[in-house]
Amino acid sequence: MPQPERRLTAILCADVVGYSRLVGRDETGALSRLDQARGILRTAIEGQGGRVFNLAGDGLLAEFPSAIGAVQAAIAAQDRLGLWAADQPEDDRMRLRIGINLGDVVVSGDDLLGDGVNVAARLQEIAPPGGICLSGAVYDQVRGRIETGFADLGPRPMKNIAEPVRVYALRVGPDAHRVEATAPAPAPKPGRGIFDRLRRRLLGALVVAAVLLVINLMTSPHDLWVQWPALGLGIAALLPLIRHLLWGQPLDADGK
Repeated sequence: MPQPERRLTAILCADVVGYSRLVGRDETGALSRLDQARGILRTAIEGQGGRVFNLAGDGLLAEFPSAIGAVQAAIAAQDRLGLWAADQPEDDRMRLRIGINLGDVVVSGDDLLGDGVNVAARLQEIAPPGGICLSGAVYDQVRGRIETGFADLGPRPMKNIAEPVRVYALRVGPDAHRVEATAPAPAPKPGRGIFDRLRRRLLGALVVAAVLLVINLMTSPHDLWVQWPALGLGIAALLPLIRHLLWGQPLDADGK
């Protein structure tokens, strides 16, 4: 059985924001504006040597021989679409999200399939209205070669994709100032939160012991009784750790 043809290519995926709502408000007008938006997008794609290979619903998929061509086409398209939509009523305004990935695809006639396409579609879903999101593979190809700012959104898990994909957002369009880096915080090291709680409990016990020492010295300086409650406080603070070390009892999330 012959192996399917494969190739490495840049994939652009575009989709209309809130298309079902737009159709519900004005079906005829929405369909007309969709044709116009696709015409603007297709012109930008073909201007960078790209090829539209799929028109599904209100979406569009295109391939490019280079990642920088795909990104330049996306920027040009969003700029033109923004000007085109500026005169439309706010409730009828048609805006697109765009995702771009560089990956391996399977050739099926004029269509392209595989994870390379799927990741581009997932990136499109992450992009803000009127915005563009790139995979890390695309970013590596275009950084320093286009005069546009980027926001690192960090690794993102994606449906039906085995590994998280690093995502970058381009700061383009009227909402560019809203594109902020939202990389997830590093996961805490196992057990660190538990020992932080133990440390806080011990510090609290020391503070109480210090207060008791002051009271002891002020009330009966010749009778040092403070060591016994201080010892009890210390044991109580360290009891979870003592149980863990002596009997192997697990340290729970509350440090008890």
